[in-house]
Order: sequence, then structure tokens, then C-alpha cells
Amino acid sequence: MEDNSFLHEAQKSGKATGTIEIDDIDQAILDINKILVKDVVINLKSKKEQDLDTSILSAYCQDCHKIVTIGIKEIGKRRKKRIQKICGVCNGIKLAFGREDALKSYYHIEEKS
Repeated sequence: MEDNSFLHEAQKSGKATGTIEIDDIDQAILDINKILVKDVVINLKSKKEQDLDTSILSAYCQDCHKIVTIGIKEIGKRRKKRIQKICGVCNGIKLAFGREDALKSYYHIEEKS
């Protein structure tokens, strides 16, 4: 079986201690973004960019404990103003972002009927 992992042998065995020797750091940096699973490469190359699956970003408020819409408010004075994303329900700033199904799974949100 061909090993397609980019991990060092010590990392695969769970015993990574100290430093890992890299023969050519420049080549390692250039290869960091290569996808090593052949099926994924074939799938990505065969589809057009417009046909790739997309998902909508959702926000979860950690104060309300539900998926909410995002509001915006300006913080700061005069020249040093910046924009802050806030909860559209309670104006809280503790927000988590991700796909809606991933947020529901991670925060254990159940659909109420």
C-alpha cells in the first residue's frame, strides 16, 4: 500500500520529539500546498470552478446559544474607528462562524418542532 501522508515517520507513530530533519526547506515550503490524495486531485481538475460545491457561512452566538444573523457596529473614536460584527439578536460579540450543519453538530443544536 502506497503511503500518501505528508507526515514524518515520528509524527505518524505519535512519538514526535525534538526536531524533524528536512533536507531542502525551500522544496518543503513549495510542496506544502500539494494535495496528496490522487482521487481528490482528479475530482478537482475535472470540475469547473463554478461547479464546485459551496456553502453559506453562518454565525452562532455563544450568548444566545443559537444561529443568528450578524449585525455591525462601529467601535472607536474619530480616526481610529473599526467595524465589529455583533449578534443581531442580543448584540453579543462572542460569535463562531462556519457552515450551518457544522455549527449545529459542534454546538449540539437540536431542531425544535
